[in-house]
Amino acid sequence: MLTSIQKQNNKTSYRFHPIVVVTYLLLLGITSIFFALSIAYLYTTYNTHFSSFKLPLLFHANSVIILVSSYSMHQTRLANLRDDERAYSIGLLVTMLLGIAFAAFQIVAWSELFNSGISMQSNVAGAYLYVISGLHFLHIIAGIIVLSIFWLKAKERQDNPVKELLFDTDPVAKLKVKCLALYWHFVDGLWLYLYAFFLLNYFLVSSNN
Repeated sequence: MLTSIQKQNNKTSYRFHPIVVVTYLLLLGITSIFFALSIAYLYTTYNTHFSSFKLPLLFHANSVIILVSSYSMHQTRLANLRDDERAYSIGLLVTMLLGIAFAAFQIVAWSELFNSGISMQSNVAGAYLYVISGLHFLHIIAGIIVLSIFWLKAKERQDNPVKELLFDTDPVAKLKVKCLALYWHFVDGLWLYLYAFFLLNYFLVSSNN
């Protein structure tokens, strides 16, 4: 009975662990920023010819990459839960490489957009696209940095059975992986929202012209 109560108390304490609370507050803050930018975009560009432009083709490709990276992050989290260090390490590496591919494609997409005549100065909607996607880009870069740190530590543990055992039996370590996965899924979902937002806006404006 006492063991059952102890386990329940542990679950509750980890649910409100500072790492979890900070992660949720961070995601709430990011959500507020992008929601405000979305509203500002609609308000500024409503009924103007500036709101009509095609998204670069690589934006579409990046949406596929982000979905695959979300899946790989999910598999990474599952590997961590079953204490499969090798699969966990590979999952981190794959997710990180997909994040790097996304970032590289994003830079090329901005270049294509700029070469097509859409710049910060010439087009209000384009300026918002640069700012919003650029802000999301920074969050992806932050995620890549954290993924690389987790991956390097995982590689280090593979050569040290003691460190590996300590990691596998540490609930806080698993909590950190959970928060990393939550953050990555969030920025992935955020991109899909932004992609749908700009795409829908383009089709609505085009249909009214």
